[in-house]
Amino acid sequence: MPEQRGKQATAEVKDEWTRAYNIYLKAPGDRFDKKKDRTSRIDYVAQEMKLTRKQAKRRVRNYEAWQRNIKKGLVTP
Repeated sequence: MPEQRGKQATAEVKDEWTRAYNIYLKAPGDRFDKKKDRTSRIDYVAQEMKLTRKQAKRRVRNYEAWQRNIKKGLVTP
C-alpha cells in the first residue's frame, strides 16, 4: 500500500518513534561488533521505555523507515 505510506501513523506514534530513536542513539553499545551493538542498544531502549524487546525494535525500525521515506520524498514529515 504505497499510497497509504506515512498517513496511518498519528503524530503521537511518530513522537514515540522519535523518543525511542533518541534513546537508541544515546544507548551504550559494543563498538567492535555491529550486531551486538544494535542488540544491546535495542535492549536499552526496551528497558528505558518499559517495553518488550520486540516493541522497542519495531519502534526503532519504524523511525528509520520513516526517515528513509522522508528522504526519498514519499512522505512529508
